[in-house]
Amino acid sequence: MQKFSLMLDSEQAAREVMDLLWDKWGVRGEMELVPMEGHYKLDVVSEKDLSPQQMEKLPGKRV
Repeated sequence: MQKFSLMLDSEQAAREVMDLLWDKWGVRGEMELVPMEGHYKLDVVSEKDLSPQQMEKLPGKRV
């Protein structure tokens, strides 16, 4: 299990990351999109661990 959060600039960017994780990389678990002032925070609890290379490919800032 792996937990991480990303800070993204738009809802569209956050949804694109969610699609990448769910549809292309087969990540299962929980994802929560939290609107914040001018940004969106994506909280992910993945049932499988992502590789360091996959984590580097994710846009946004890890928080």
